[in-house]
Amino acid sequence: MTKRSSEDETGRKLRQLKEWYLTNHIDFVSDNGEEIREIGCTKIEFSAVNMIGVYAPHNDVIVIISWIGMFRVHRILVDTGSSMSVLFSRAYSSMNLPHELIEEDENPIIGFSGEVTKAIGKVKIPVTVADKSVLGNFLLLDCKAHYNPIVGREWLHEICAVTSSYHQCLKFLSPKGVVKVMSDQMAAHKCHESAMDEYKKSEVSGNQIMRVEQK
Repeated sequence: MTKRSSEDETGRKLRQLKEWYLTNHIDFVSDNGEEIREIGCTKIEFSAVNMIGVYAPHNDVIVIISWIGMFRVHRILVDTGSSMSVLFSRAYSSMNLPHELIEEDENPIIGFSGEVTKAIGKVKIPVTVADKSVLGNFLLLDCKAHYNPIVGREWLHEICAVTSSYHQCLKFLSPKGVVKVMSDQMAAHKCHESAMDEYKKSEVSGNQIMRVEQK
């Protein structure tokens, strides 16, 4: 698929979703939200200036806010270690999207520890950051998660973005200059705290995992 045909498909998908929302009397907001634009910049660079407003020291992942379809979606994990993007069923249901968008997908998902998960299917939904819209290919998973979607390398490469977890942002070039999308550090902290709380309540504790029997 050429870049032009990909852009045409994204435009068609946006129009289809808009028509579906209007037909079903679902409210949506058409504003693109606020991202920081470095007007006139032609190079993607990270410096100490980008640390202004960043809580440090930290070990936070990048969690952004973006438009997916016609909804402003929070708690989007940017995962450079993932080759694919994932949308969790709870978030998908909240977006009131038509079931017809779901396509079959037989590819297994292999996790960090080697466990295999099967997706409900896959969906193609436009993802918009600043003035840039690309068609996101999401695997739909039916499991509990602290994030709404996870965007992987495929999406990052599509918008030609460069990330810096240290500077808590991602950047990409636009016709007017560089666009900087800041991470939501508060959301990243809350997601981490929720995950740790669930871990502490689980039957398997860290001590049990690390226990080694001595002869």
